[in-house]
This record gives sequence, C-alpha cells and structure tokens, in this order.
Amino acid sequence: MTPSDIDIVTVSEELQAASVEATPAWVRRLVAEVAAAQGVTVPAESAPMIEDAADRAAEFVDRHLGDLLHTDIDRQRTTPLSIFRDAARFPVEVLHRLGVPEIHRRDLARWAFPNDPYGLTPASLAEIGDDVQRAGIAWGAAKAALHLARRREEGMR
Repeated sequence: MTPSDIDIVTVSEELQAASVEATPAWVRRLVAEVAAAQGVTVPAESAPMIEDAADRAAEFVDRHLGDLLHTDIDRQRTTPLSIFRDAARFPVEVLHRLGVPEIHRRDLARWAFPNDPYGLTPASLAEIGDDVQRAGIAWGAAKAALHLARRREEGMR
C-alpha cells in the first residue's frame, strides 16, 4: 500500500463517519423546514415515523457510501453527493405521509429530479453539514492526488 492509498483510506473513513452522523439531522431538518414552509404543523405523534426515516436514510448512506469508498477510485461510477441525492427519498416519503403539499419547481428541477417534489435534492455536501463538506473536500483532493499519481506512474502527464 502506498502513502497515497493510505491517505485515501483515511479520508474515506472520515467522510463515511461524518456522513452517517449528519444524515439523521439532515432528514429531520428537511422535514421540519418544508412542512413549516408549506404551512403544515408536524404532529408530535409523527416523531417515530420521522426517526425511522432518519435512521433508514443513515443506513442507506452508510451502505452505499461504504460501497463507493471501498471501490478502487478507477472503478468508481458515482459520487457521495449522488448518494445523498438518492437518500432524499426518505424525507420525501415522510412529507408525503404527512400530507405536505408539493412545492412549485422549475421545469429543469422536475426533469433532473422527478422523484423530489419538495426540492430536497442537495446541490452540495454543504447542505448535509459542515463536517460532511470538509470531509468531502478532503476525500476529493486525496482521490485526485491518487489519480494523478497513478497516471504519472503509467507515464501519462
């Protein structure tokens, strides 16, 4: 294992840990913000449903992000942000069950994210949390450095 490989392993672990830790709060926040913006009061008895969605989202992120981060960088076909975009289905499900009206979205948003009628799809890891953003930047930099080192070893510039 080269030093670059070790760096990517370390930052991958940090990204996964920060992501799994931040996911439940992200789900709870989205549900509360969208419901309030749409004039819907979230009943206290909905707390277990919200917590279940938050836990399932964290498990989803943990599993899929773990799969991505344990895949060699030259074979990775998705991104951490894409995984969070897929995980937006969990708060969407809760908002539907609570009867929260869908928001008006632009045509491009409806086309790009047809299963997100509430505009929850994150544009960046910063929307999940500061620790996730920092870990994502470190991971991206380590991945780029490893990719560059490999290409140089292969004689490419």
